[in-house]
Amino acid sequence: MHSSYNSTQSMPKDDDLLCIICGTQKLIQTSWTDRNLGRRFISCPKNGCDEFAWLDPPMCRRSVRIIPGLLKKVNRLEMEAARAKAGEKKMKMYLVASWVVLAAVVFENKLLNV
Repeated sequence: MHSSYNSTQSMPKDDDLLCIICGTQKLIQTSWTDRNLGRRFISCPKNGCDEFAWLDPPMCRRSVRIIPGLLKKVNRLEMEAARAKAGEKKMKMYLVASWVVLAAVVFENKLLNV
C-alpha cells in the first residue's frame, strides 16, 4: 500500500474517485486508529487493490498523544450522562406513580368520610 499527501489537496474530483487499478468507485473514509484519529483518506474498497491516499495532513506528535485520551474521556462522559438521564427518567416515573398513589389514598379517604 502506498501513501501520499499533497498539501494543496482537498476533496478529490469526480474523475479521481475511480480506482486506476480496477475502475471501482473509491471511498472517502475516516481513520479511527490512535495514530491517525479523524484523518480522512481515500481508498479502493475492492480486495487486492492497494489504491490509497491520505486527504488530510499527518497530525503532530502532541495531537497523536493527546487526542485519543480526550476522545476516550468524552466517550466515558457521554455514557455517564446517558446513564444519569436514564436514572432521571426512572425517578420521574416513580414520582408520578407516588402522586397517583397519593391521589388514590386522598380520594378514598374523601369517599369514606362522606
